Amino acid sequence: MSSQYQIIIKNMSGQNMSFYAFQKQATFTNSGVTPSIVSSCLASGPLAPNASSGAQLDFSFDMQNYVGAKSNIASSTLATFNASISLANAANAVSEASAVQPIDLTTSTPGESVNNFSELAVFPLGLSAAHYQQGLGAGSFGVQIPSYSPTPLPELYCGCAAINQDGSITLSSFITPLPSSQVYCAPVATYYVKVGSVPVGQVITYGTAQAALCDFTRGYRTISVQYNSDGSFTTKGS
Repeated sequence: MSSQYQIIIKNMSGQNMSFYAFQKQATFTNSGVTPSIVSSCLASGPLAPNASSGAQLDFSFDMQNYVGAKSNIASSTLATFNASISLANAANAVSEASAVQPIDLTTSTPGESVNNFSELAVFPLGLSAAHYQQGLGAGSFGVQIPSYSPTPLPELYCGCAAINQDGSITLSSFITPLPSSQVYCAPVATYYVKVGSVPVGQVITYGTAQAALCDFTRGYRTISVQYNSDGSFTTKGS
């Protein structure tokens, strides 16, 4: 099992609350073009007041980076698109498919060989095992996108992914890639916690105002988040 980052949330207000978490939006370039980036919810749940219940929410995220893709031939809009895909359902649903592979981020050491690049196949959908590709920027991975007809079908999404405990896949930050292009993605191990009831995998309106910052790039493995009675958050890393 992959090593994980952990966020522990305690509700110090006097009422039941719901919280959700999402990752800091990754940086993308797509063959020199800066694309529109979409983000989705990675974890969520309700939480009773800690003083009366002793309850807490635990959100865990793999330290391993993943590249993910989804192809969905059913019509959808941004408002209804769900970036979470059940592996079991995808095996039986001809209208959608998903793929995921572990991938490494390019290091800052010139010429250091890491598995930082994958090739995407569209028909059928798949991602090759990651391998080394030179010339990528530090902190990023790359994906080769094949030729395909984006309209009217298929709908194709690619980006960084998370694997949930039930085996389902959520695309954390993703784009609609250009045909015959290269996608470069630079994810960051930083997450945010907000008040709200949002299903895992649902597309969110990305924004970090009034959110608790959980920045694991500082070397933390666990970050405790306290929701206070005045609506503010307090965080502590360890």
